[in-house]
Amino acid sequence: MTEDQLRDAILEALTEEIARRVVEKLQRLQKRALVVCTGSALSFSVWQSELRILAENGFEMDLYLSESACQILDTEGLCAAVPFGRVWKGRLEEAPEKLAASYPVILVPALTVNTAAKLAVCISDTPATRMISNSLMRGKTVVISVDGCCPDNPARAAMGYRMTEGLKAQLHHNLVQLQAYGAVLTTAERFAGRVMGAVRGGTAAPASPAKERPAPPAAVPGEFRVEKGVLGRGDVSALPAACTLRVRRNCQITQLAAEVLQVRRIKVVREG
Repeated sequence: MTEDQLRDAILEALTEEIARRVVEKLQRLQKRALVVCTGSALSFSVWQSELRILAENGFEMDLYLSESACQILDTEGLCAAVPFGRVWKGRLEEAPEKLAASYPVILVPALTVNTAAKLAVCISDTPATRMISNSLMRGKTVVISVDGCCPDNPARAAMGYRMTEGLKAQLHHNLVQLQAYGAVLTTAERFAGRVMGAVRGGTAAPASPAKERPAPPAAVPGEFRVEKGVLGRGDVSALPAACTLRVRRNCQITQLAAEVLQVRRIKVVREG
């Protein structure tokens, strides 16, 4: 090997090593996340386990707990189960936006109906809403579990909630707005997979239905029709695979419903 060939080989090896280290550093940075918890205890044990899975997969997570989360959640058990770095609770000494600024990923495993409603209409009057809203404005990866704020969650019925269709539609609309703002919506049981998929820039496994509903009556064999203005996961959970679903032209389809449609290869036809 000549001196020039040796020099070229050394430069090539150095370039490859530098590139490898840069990629590793970028991957580590993408796995640095701030977990923001609001005061919803629905599916607590489930998303606690999902956060532990993320930690086992190399995610470095700090934690912020809202004042209501401190009152409702088992914060000691959560911090014992998941190896968080820093933990903040309730009121903050610094601006919430500043605290969240250095995190490329914001994880919201517990979102309340109240917080979802505020975010949907761009009201930021709490540390949690300010962190989440500002992160969405900055185009960061924001992954939200909707178990605590989705009207289709069967746990709500078990707790005695009996919502009118109008109220359900409004709560669905709030989630549609969050999705439109750039949030990645999922369920507690799919949280870890959805987060890892979002960080990779790919598509994670779709969320499973929150509850089963009877399929709407078929107009012709293999075709179904829904006349609602907002199509949620519960509206499509009982549809058979590879069927055709007819909806209004202006029907809004939530991300969770879209995932069910995709995995079951259901064709959507807009009419009107």
